[in-house]
Amino acid sequence: MITELYKEMAAALKAVKDCPVYKEDIPQNFRQPSFLVEIYDQNPSRGINGRMKNTVSFDILYFPESRKDEETECWECWEVGEALNRGFQPEHFKIKNRNMKITDKVLHFQFDVDYREVKSEPMPLMQELVQNTRMEE
Repeated sequence: MITELYKEMAAALKAVKDCPVYKEDIPQNFRQPSFLVEIYDQNPSRGINGRMKNTVSFDILYFPESRKDEETECWECWEVGEALNRGFQPEHFKIKNRNMKITDKVLHFQFDVDYREVKSEPMPLMQELVQNTRMEE
């Protein structure tokens, strides 16, 4: 399920701003501008009949294009943050508790995703029924 969450987040981020999306780690050939998707908390809880409710907390970091002007980088972060607040809508998951801040010229867009899972066990197949159709009266 986490892989599906990452794919969904990457697609929603690309819809807001078309730039590279990395997950959990910055690669050696890192390019800016780009997004980095991190999970910083996960809170699973059990429900009835094998159902699981899971809350996953995401931190999406946006690294603006490298410039010499620090003020321009901060404005770019705020603009992307506003675009994320308005246009970031994953298709199959509902996000809540949106939060946005800028630390060291990097935008942190934080939110939670709730989803439920049902553990499905294979049902036993019915056995073949043998009927006796010869009846005497």
